[in-house]
Amino acid sequence: MTTIDGAQPLDGVRVVDLSLLIPGPWATSMLADLGADVVHVQPPGGDPLQDMMPGAYRVVGRGKRVVRLDLKSDEGRGRLLDLLRDCDVLVEGFRPGTLQRLGFSLDQMMASFPRLIVCSLNGYGSDGAYRDRPGHDLNYLAASGLLSVSGEPSGRPYPGGGAPLADLAGSLFATQGILAALLLRQQTGVGSRLVVPLAAAALKLSEPRMAEYDERGGPAKAELMSRAAYDVFQCRDGSWLAVACMEDRFWRGLCQVLGREDWLEREEYSSYGGRCRHAERLNGGLADEFARADRDEWVDRCVAADLPVNAVLDFAEISDDVHMRRWLDRVPNGGARSVRLPYTLLAARPTPTTHDSGRNR
Repeated sequence: MTTIDGAQPLDGVRVVDLSLLIPGPWATSMLADLGADVVHVQPPGGDPLQDMMPGAYRVVGRGKRVVRLDLKSDEGRGRLLDLLRDCDVLVEGFRPGTLQRLGFSLDQMMASFPRLIVCSLNGYGSDGAYRDRPGHDLNYLAASGLLSVSGEPSGRPYPGGGAPLADLAGSLFATQGILAALLLRQQTGVGSRLVVPLAAAALKLSEPRMAEYDERGGPAKAELMSRAAYDVFQCRDGSWLAVACMEDRFWRGLCQVLGREDWLEREEYSSYGGRCRHAERLNGGLADEFARADRDEWVDRCVAADLPVNAVLDFAEISDDVHMRRWLDRVPNGGARSVRLPYTLLAARPTPTTHDSGRNR
């Protein structure tokens, strides 16, 4: 991240993180990447993520100070109050009502610390019928509809999606909301509270697919999910290839690379909609073709033809990939890899035409 004289966007911002596991800590790790000073307050036994997923714990804990407090004790609550006196943002991941039972009601905190921004991450929100339900990522994906369009188009929903999408979406929306609240505080001088339900974060992720479902009159799962020439195919060497040749020009190029120009003469394959209606047969034919050569050979041929085709890399291969490895780092004093923020902030030096507001004359 390029900055002015080494400054970072959140220099001087102090964050107290009471949350555990992934959603809150991953959000505050991104705030730390942006320059915030983050204190991770853990219970006396520590964050259970340290034992459950030690690599993930190292990643979401990078750039933070750890303080262990028993918030059920007077001493622990007193030390938390001391931290809040010099704090800009409080992140918590308790079930609704827990913070109040510990003696830190929202009204009390906002009265004592009027500039404080409080971000709560929880399963289903602070009110509503599901307010007190326990849950994990799989439950939030189920509630949001996303799980219903996972797995094979004609098969059962698949719970092992590879990444905890609801948890990570909640982290990203929490980070976005905190940055917006800091900007609002610049304008108003007072803090605010935001609640990020993980189920609602997953629902937001489902928005484009839900809109497609509504627009098409509620098609069955197989019809909604079927994508012609948009799938993964196993190659001769047993590795996998991701093919996303949706547009007509990419479809034509793929047929040429495969030597299957005869497919271009078939009326049912002449449009993307037609190809999707026959996706099972078409993708079966593609599977037969890709099984005739090794993955790297197909990648070279498809890239040379300017087609959207990639090798399906596993985590071991990413560090060796000439392009993707540029975003990887190592967590200090650990073997885990971390990923840099996927953007670069190019800050211009102030000029006579630049105002504090960020607008130019």
